[in-house]
Amino acid sequence: MDEVTGRFTVRTESGSTYLLDLDLCEMCRIPAADDPEREHGLRRDGCAVRLLRIVECTVGCSMQLLIDLAVPGVDATTRRSTAVTAIERVTADLEGKGES
Repeated sequence: MDEVTGRFTVRTESGSTYLLDLDLCEMCRIPAADDPEREHGLRRDGCAVRLLRIVECTVGCSMQLLIDLAVPGVDATTRRSTAVTAIERVTADLEGKGES
């Protein structure tokens, strides 16, 4: 993964969508409307946060990310998803149409 660049949409079994920008080292989680965790929410849902490392991101497996939530005194947080159902590269054509 150290050599992969670009932007990706990762969809998970819970219906959440993760937007990973490997060029900017950012990620953003968009919870599904019917996600049970949405009621309580995860810190910084809907906001871009610093992506430190992709530990695991494979279809059929739980995605594991190391992220920086900018919490004082906390160097990093592990974010673990439900099983990944799809990984799609965001193309320049979609970026220009606002469909990323």
